[in-house]
Amino acid sequence: MKYRIFMLLLVAVSLSSSCADPEEETTSIGNWTKTTPFKGRPRSGAISFTIGSKAFVGLGYDGDEYITDFYSYDINTGYWENKKTFPGTARERAVAFSINGRGYIGLGYNRELTKEELGDFWEYNPDTDAWTQVESFAGTARYNAVAFAIGSKAYIGTGYDGDKYNSDFWEFDPTSTPMWHEIRSYPGEKIEGGLAFVIDGKGYVCTGRNNGSYNTGFWRFDPNDAGWTKLTPDSDDDDYYDEFKLGVFRHDAVALVIGPYAYIVGGVASSGATDRSVYQYNSQTGEWDDRTSFEGSARSLAVGYVLGEQAFVGTGQNGTSRYDDIWEFKHLEEYDEDN
Repeated sequence: MKYRIFMLLLVAVSLSSSCADPEEETTSIGNWTKTTPFKGRPRSGAISFTIGSKAFVGLGYDGDEYITDFYSYDINTGYWENKKTFPGTARERAVAFSINGRGYIGLGYNRELTKEELGDFWEYNPDTDAWTQVESFAGTARYNAVAFAIGSKAYIGTGYDGDKYNSDFWEFDPTSTPMWHEIRSYPGEKIEGGLAFVIDGKGYVCTGRNNGSYNTGFWRFDPNDAGWTKLTPDSDDDDYYDEFKLGVFRHDAVALVIGPYAYIVGGVASSGATDRSVYQYNSQTGEWDDRTSFEGSARSLAVGYVLGEQAFVGTGQNGTSRYDDIWEFKHLEEYDEDN
């Protein structure tokens, strides 16, 4: 009898060990590496856009004052370089994008002004390191809007204008007169602090909030007919919907696009806590999956940019703390928490 009990115990221990494979439990996809820090001082609500091999980052709020400094990072050299200071009103939570080798910055917020919400727009020429003011936004002045560029045009909408949350959408064409044309409104909830990204010539909008209520919508925009397609999954599919909800129930997060994948990083989660989680959206399958959490301090109002296949997240804030660190996200690497 003692022999049989001993054998049963050995089998139980063996089964327990095989089920608790440490490599299986502690290895996840995606790896974060700290890289060259941002050259400017720590800040949140900055802007970023890319042109060629360079990312351009600037503006924002450092906790004491609004900032107008501006820098570029060259992926080929790994160095940050000072650029001409932004000549417009200092601001945070603006929108930024690039079209045909030019960068554009507009909208935003500065609480020190009589009119806190901004509606002006500026063009940056990297060849001459020069700024030119262009036609102001045709909608109401606002901040925490979303913007994305497809081809030779950009699309801007949502945000908060000091009076209301918005769902209007506008096409920006720097070669036309006027430059702004109102198109079909965003059909989801009126939001601020949402995200927009582009995959394969289509725009996607998700996350954000309205008066404390978090956005559950996920929509795709087609510039060919200015039409919107709802991609929000069916809540009856528990596993799929749960991953989706964890990915998009946040505001002031960052989106990174690498090939057919978008990665939602950080922000403020529906719990109200600043978040470090990362979720991958696969545009080919429509699936959402969690990935290795951001390895820096949890943060919102950061910047994110992709140069080639290299993706980066940096700056941002958590409470009163603001950051100047930059982290590269290697989306295909396995991350072993034991190492």
